[in-house]
Amino acid sequence: MPSIKARFQRFYCLSVMRIHRARTKIGIWQSRHGVKFGAAAVLAGLLLTYFSLPSLTTLVGDYFKSPETISALRSLLGGTGSALIGAAAIAFSLIVFAMQTNVERMPHGLFRKLSSDRRLLVSFLGSLLTAITIAGTSLIPGASWAIPSILGALWGIAVIIFLFLYAYRRALQLINPLEQLNLMSAAVGRDLRKWGRLADNASILLEEDRTPDPGDERNQFNASRSAFYNANASWVTSTLEAIHYCVSYAKRFAGQGDYDVTDFAFRQLVTINTAYCEAKRGTFVGSNPFVEMSGVSDQTINTSLEQLRQTMQDALSKGDERLAESTLRAFLALYGVYLCIEYPGGGQGKHHALLASTYLVSAIETVIPHDKPDLMMHGVRLVGKASRLALRHKIPNESAGLAEKLGKLALVGVVKSNHQPVTLTVFEQLAEVTFDLLVEGKHDIHFAISKLREAVSTASQCFLGTTDSVIASVHSSTLGPYYSSTSTRSLRHRLTSLVNELLVAPEEHEQAARIISNITTWAHQIYLPHRELLQLAVQKRSQFTFDAIEWIIGISELLAAVSHAPACPEHLQDELSRHAIWLIDSISWLPDDRDAVTFIETFALTENLFEAAWRSHTQGSSALYETCKARLLEWAKKGGKHETGWQILDSSMKALVALAIQEGTEDSVVQLKSQIARMVASEGAPSPESRQQTAERLAVRARRPGQHPALRAIDRVLDHQDADRVREALMEVAQLLRGEALPESQ
Repeated sequence: MPSIKARFQRFYCLSVMRIHRARTKIGIWQSRHGVKFGAAAVLAGLLLTYFSLPSLTTLVGDYFKSPETISALRSLLGGTGSALIGAAAIAFSLIVFAMQTNVERMPHGLFRKLSSDRRLLVSFLGSLLTAITIAGTSLIPGASWAIPSILGALWGIAVIIFLFLYAYRRALQLINPLEQLNLMSAAVGRDLRKWGRLADNASILLEEDRTPDPGDERNQFNASRSAFYNANASWVTSTLEAIHYCVSYAKRFAGQGDYDVTDFAFRQLVTINTAYCEAKRGTFVGSNPFVEMSGVSDQTINTSLEQLRQTMQDALSKGDERLAESTLRAFLALYGVYLCIEYPGGGQGKHHALLASTYLVSAIETVIPHDKPDLMMHGVRLVGKASRLALRHKIPNESAGLAEKLGKLALVGVVKSNHQPVTLTVFEQLAEVTFDLLVEGKHDIHFAISKLREAVSTASQCFLGTTDSVIASVHSSTLGPYYSSTSTRSLRHRLTSLVNELLVAPEEHEQAARIISNITTWAHQIYLPHRELLQLAVQKRSQFTFDAIEWIIGISELLAAVSHAPACPEHLQDELSRHAIWLIDSISWLPDDRDAVTFIETFALTENLFEAAWRSHTQGSSALYETCKARLLEWAKKGGKHETGWQILDSSMKALVALAIQEGTEDSVVQLKSQIARMVASEGAPSPESRQQTAERLAVRARRPGQHPALRAIDRVLDHQDADRVREALMEVAQLLRGEALPESQ
């Protein structure tokens, strides 16, 4: 029984899926070929009627030979025609009345246009004329016309019914606000294309005697088209009206809670602007920072942006967040449209796109007093998209300008604690913009990199001034999208994946070489802001210190790895290596007071330096390896001066011994002993008491290998190395820490 039930259920599910698939296919076929199928059916019916006419006349023609029968037929046709005339008048009166009642609140221009819709009036006129024609068939002269008149009346009735249904559907379309906007947008598009063709023709006539420039026409100013448009200033009248209508629809239906219409109205606004920019191509004038240019300002673009600004103000005054979100998305869409505008010369900035981005950022700033963090987060994401969009249009400076504005928006979370998610969103966008700039940036990106770095640094340092918590660090979670080493969505994680791809790229790989060049530009003087950020994190005792340390070490390793990539140009290898060394040298600026050292070692700086040195040695990054060892010895000196409970001097000595043994040469241990001796004899070295205690613990560790719990990576490495060499090296280091002289042979 259970098996039968399972089979039946499987059969039922399979049948449902097959029926659904069949309906889907039929719907697709109907949408593609429905009109053709209907036309073919009508044509087949007409042909069938034509060819069956003689047979029908022969078959039933004798019935209408009597005067009474033909008189009855005439009465029937006349009455039917009269009834259809009345029905057509009544039906269309009701349809038009219902339509006008539903569209009476729309803007006057659209009301006038839609209430006198041409297709609707043609349907009414066609049904009326068809009804009159049916009534006219009652005037047939004799019985030979009976069958043709009957068939004609039947086809006329079918046509009238079809026209009634078409008029009904057309009225529903005209009532639908989406269709109204679509009709308006299509009409404006046709009008703009008409003016574009007229401008092209006028340009040809005005330039008959001028030799054309062989350069790119899209990057030349078309004076003839511009003169034509200036002489016909009314060419944008319908466009300006349509812009006002779109905004009016958006506001009206947002007030009714129908935000689908609002979004569609803004999309039509963008469509109209796209058609306008295409019609005006070759006549846009870019701005010049040194000379005032006439014709830079554009009435249509200014009207679009200003209407959106006013809509944003209305939305905020009413507390309508969804309308505000739609308005911000419209700003971004217009920004994308204006980025495609080509200016004469090809080297000028995107003036109108910059204007749109300014409106977008200003609209987001107006949200701040209204205490709407969700809306601000939405706006911040849009600014991030705009910045990345500018990168795709090869405008890195514009992208950096938007990133700089993002950095300013991040300060909202500093002033208002409930706006901390806004700052988090800002750093998400800054991380994405940084990564995209490294991957997609072309030509000179120094200015863009500097602006982006300044925005990140300023926002980070300001946010570190807020209160942090120990258990769930607000600093780490907020700055994590850029600095986290544990999140799979952070900048470092994405850079790691990118570097892995660069390492397998072949030599002379053009794209890989360009990305490596961008990384080199990004790494230039990167240590300066991050050194200050690390110092500030320690000063504030922020849990973000862990992220800062991990980020410095991790990025240094990535830079060193990129320098060994096959596709890395030779002139960039040394530069990348230097940037890696300078970045990890930021650790040398850490304070050496007891509280700071204790706090820093909480995040296992000793072990992190050891692991970084170990990986660098394994990967063959000798310069970074030596730097990590130097920082490790320096940290041993700073931390060994204080009793912190972390035994920093012990761990550092064991780490250095493990690294020296890993090198596998006698000179490595000798050099280590020499470096330790100099450290012990230098000013500010650990006290004799601290060194003595460390020496005793190292001696115990040397005499009892493998008898201590290997909880740290340093101890695990020592346990896997040659026990005799480890014991000998640890005993010699212990002697140096006690201040005892080693035998000459050592």
